[in-house]
Amino acid sequence: MVRPTADRLGRALDLFGDQWVLLMLQRAFFGVRRYNEWKHELGISDAVLSARLRSLVDAGVLYRRPYRDERRMRDEYRLTDAGLELWQLLISIWAWEYRWVPGRTDELPVLFHELCGEPTLPTLTCRGCGGAVTARDTDATRHRRVGEVASPRRFRRSGWESVADRPDLFFPETMSILGDRWSTAVTAAAFLGIRRFSELERELGIQPSVLSRRLGELVEQGVLERRREDGRRAVHYRLTEKGRAFFPVVVTVVAWADHWIADAPRALTLVHRTCDRPLRPALSCDHCNVRLERTQIHFAPRGEKRSS
Repeated sequence: MVRPTADRLGRALDLFGDQWVLLMLQRAFFGVRRYNEWKHELGISDAVLSARLRSLVDAGVLYRRPYRDERRMRDEYRLTDAGLELWQLLISIWAWEYRWVPGRTDELPVLFHELCGEPTLPTLTCRGCGGAVTARDTDATRHRRVGEVASPRRFRRSGWESVADRPDLFFPETMSILGDRWSTAVTAAAFLGIRRFSELERELGIQPSVLSRRLGELVEQGVLERRREDGRRAVHYRLTEKGRAFFPVVVTVVAWADHWIADAPRALTLVHRTCDRPLRPALSCDHCNVRLERTQIHFAPRGEKRSS
């Protein structure tokens, strides 16, 4: 269940910082609507599937629609408007894994933009001015401590045998960040310019041993790097190019939470420096530079040349 007292971003991460939820959302965009379809496609247990469906309905991402099978009335689950808007999050996850995780380029399907008929690796842009956006192009104002905006879950790699051999489904590197409270908080802090161990410890309210483990994992993953600056002994933890490239995932969650969880306090505000307005993220085609729309993209197996 989503914590009712959390801020907007915290509640969003409580929901999406879960591998099964992301897999179920992904399948929903491919037309899966019924309980047995999710169970068959994902090999998920009844208890986990039922709990995740309740969470998604409670969060307003899915809604129940009755239908009759050969024996009785049942419910199918369809994406709400809030759920449909999550296509940008799923595409951003796909794009980061495709570009930055070794071996994924050969495993994942290709995304095609139907307007130009070409494969695309989407770029993050500002919906307000149309300009390209990176983490370095934004200013952030925090309204709450970073540690208050993260998911309490700790992602476990065990129990995923049913999807581990499905590279189109399984996103372990994303979940090692998004699916863990402290990894998410440390990554978010890095985007906000908090880099020293003591600063992270104070800002996050995290135990030193836990912080040390998470920093080590993010360094090993290539998301952060250790640096000694200006000849000082203190180590700074800075985002690598791979880490900075995770920004579209973070910013789409922030934007979704601000739009759809209005009954909770705001976690932070991101401003695009170019237009000096709150950032409203969009994804654009890297081939034709046109803003992507959910209904104008599709995935296809590797080797397909162009949209049919």
